[in-house]
Amino acid sequence: MVGKITYNRTMFFKRRVYADAAAATPLSARSKGELVRLLEVYGNTGALHTEAVEAKKELDIARKLIGGAIGAHEDEIIFTASGTEANNLAIQGVLRPLLQTWSELNAITSAIEHQSVLQPLAMLEREGLYTSELPVDEHGLISVEQLAEVINDETVFVSIQLVNSEIGTIQPIKEITKVIRRVRQSRSSNVPLYFHVDASQAPLWIPIKVDSLGCDLLTLDAQKIQGPKGVGALYVRRNTSIEPVIWGGVQEKALRAGTPNVPLVGAFAVALFDAQKEVESRVQKVAEVRDFCFSEIKKHIPDVILNGPELSPSTSFDSVHDKSLGATRAARVANNLNISVPHLEAQMAVIALDAEGVAASTRSACSPGTEEPSHVIKAILENDLGPTAALRAGTAIRITFLPSATKSDALYIAEALKKVAKRYKNMA
Repeated sequence: MVGKITYNRTMFFKRRVYADAAAATPLSARSKGELVRLLEVYGNTGALHTEAVEAKKELDIARKLIGGAIGAHEDEIIFTASGTEANNLAIQGVLRPLLQTWSELNAITSAIEHQSVLQPLAMLEREGLYTSELPVDEHGLISVEQLAEVINDETVFVSIQLVNSEIGTIQPIKEITKVIRRVRQSRSSNVPLYFHVDASQAPLWIPIKVDSLGCDLLTLDAQKIQGPKGVGALYVRRNTSIEPVIWGGVQEKALRAGTPNVPLVGAFAVALFDAQKEVESRVQKVAEVRDFCFSEIKKHIPDVILNGPELSPSTSFDSVHDKSLGATRAARVANNLNISVPHLEAQMAVIALDAEGVAASTRSACSPGTEEPSHVIKAILENDLGPTAALRAGTAIRITFLPSATKSDALYIAEALKKVAKRYKNMA
């Protein structure tokens, strides 16, 4: 009798190092434990029997935990099936009703936003919206002064991410909020102005309090913070006018029809709570690993290019707002490293790294097309006329570390990239 063959990655690799945390993270032990516990909770939260009441109780606990983690009221948390859905709810849910009242309106975003922001805005242009995309500098930073100049009397929505998923740029959200507040105070009309922040990449690395950020809407995604896939949340500040995108039920304050997935929501809540604990110590530890990785790569590949902000010892949220750093200084999130090796095509490099036991990526997994270079890298190179600029968009490799990353992991990545670069050079 032939025995069952079990697939085991260790049959092929002595070691695996996962460095694609910006795309997805494994479940933390506590989040997994909560998920398993809640799998026994099967009642529909909309019913009246004991099983339903138990499910509703767990849902309320999760909502309160998430609200507390970001300094929000629990009734301001709307659960969704992903960060992508949360972005769509924020954009379509706010803008579509306004477009029905005013036939032509303006929204502002940046050129390096996630596709779940850029594409819904583009779709709404068929309904009378016109979108202004702010350019970014070579570090991926928008100009707050330019934002103030672009806002006009028809601007009703601004969407700026907190952390870029590809190059790790931390945007100056507090400074943006000041601009928006000034505009609101100076407006003589009743045209509203809402501020949305996509914070999907931030909770493991930046302290998030919605009052401090000053936003009206904020997107969260469980799979980026060692929670489960298939669940996200949208913070909606009280008195924000918004309609559902998914219809057919009264769940989530009638903003998101469908039976809540209590196990996923509960596991998400634990992951977010844990993500916001001890952020500063986590940032310091992983930034050291990241910086060590780059220094080792540079030893082996001297002409390697760093894409995005400079590496710095402090990558906390407040560092980007410290006036002593200078207005143009951009901060990079602690776990992000984006590099280009001249003449090393990125997709080929990522496949070759995987064969060496390293999981990395070229860009956001949600970007359209498989051959097009990253729109983020192209945006930061728009004004670069140097000889390597044209090649960099197609050579950008994204390395994003987990909270558990070690210098041993960093060394393994550097050695693997050295092998790949040498092999490719010999083949060229």
